[in-house]
Amino acid sequence: MAFVQPEAPDRALLDSEVTALREDGAICARNVLSDSWVDLVARGIEHTQTSPTKLGEVLSLRDRGFTADLFMWLQNDYFKDVVFGSPLSRLAQQVLGSPTITHWYDQLFLKEPGSDVPTPWHHDLTFWPVHGDQIVSIWVPVDRVTSESSGLEFIKGSHLWSNRFKAVTPDYNSYMVNPELEDVPDIDSNRDAYQVLSWDLDPGDVLIFHPLTVHGSRGNSSRNQRRRAFASRWVGEDVVYDPKPHTMPLPPNHGLEPGDKLGGPMFPTVLQSR
Repeated sequence: MAFVQPEAPDRALLDSEVTALREDGAICARNVLSDSWVDLVARGIEHTQTSPTKLGEVLSLRDRGFTADLFMWLQNDYFKDVVFGSPLSRLAQQVLGSPTITHWYDQLFLKEPGSDVPTPWHHDLTFWPVHGDQIVSIWVPVDRVTSESSGLEFIKGSHLWSNRFKAVTPDYNSYMVNPELEDVPDIDSNRDAYQVLSWDLDPGDVLIFHPLTVHGSRGNSSRNQRRRAFASRWVGEDVVYDPKPHTMPLPPNHGLEPGDKLGGPMFPTVLQSR
């Protein structure tokens, strides 16, 4: 499917929502995606389950009901259509205010009913070999999501902290742990000390959040509700490649040198103001 320009969302974000994202670090934007886009994401997820990337085979904990994958759009036409045709890039442009919007990568988080795999408290930027301020994540559910079925929780305002925390993955992979960074605080033992943001979600709603906002989720304790979610990462014009130890590997042959703006066939610029 060829797209000349990405579709507009079902509604633009309100100024109050953009302000809340800037101040709180995370928002729930309701009713921004049409049923057809949600359905395309769902089909992409099912395709990824049956045809995972090599990295997805490593990241998933199938015996515990957890499927993960990333950079899926490079081999999954459903997600390629989402990258180039969906409203996600337009939502990213509205919150980033950048004349160019570049796709960083996509990611799958699927927790089957009864999966005991939590998403440990973390923030995302310390996972990533990039540097810049204009970065946003958009988290797209294709099922109804509640606290019971592993809804995300965010620590309000944590994107404004000066702290930088060690990356923690669901499988607690030591490769990602930078010993020079702080441990994530034990939030669950001291929840009253934090303002926790969370929302129940319906398909068509999305979560939008800053890469330094601390977030996590419990396992899926529901006995009948899957939690299929697709994360879409976007950057503006100030973001550059910044390879560092203990960050996630990129697909080979990405063609970037340290300090280069993200771009090229692996990191396509989807929106560009003329």
